[in-house]
Amino acid sequence: MFDKLGQLKDLWQLKNQIQEIKKRLDNMVIKVDSPHHVFEITVSGSQEVKEVAVSELVNNFSREQLAEELKTVINKAVRDSQGMAAQAMGGMAGMDGSLPKA
Repeated sequence: MFDKLGQLKDLWQLKNQIQEIKKRLDNMVIKVDSPHHVFEITVSGSQEVKEVAVSELVNNFSREQLAEELKTVINKAVRDSQGMAAQAMGGMAGMDGSLPKA
């Protein structure tokens, strides 16, 4: 009986930790500029696109070049936000990188 209560307490603590990390990730943002400074994307730590800025330089590029610029900046923003999320969740992981046992 007490073992089950202990497990429930551990699960409750884990749930609270996850909620706290989500709040932190939602408030963290990263700005990523495209290689030729045509696009700038702002992404949260929870990988939500917050803003997309388009430079006047857009008129100097072909559709194919713009598509490549946009693809590059989106991929970098996703990778960078994943790294930010991994760092934020590092405090939750144990010393061996595993999640706490519930």
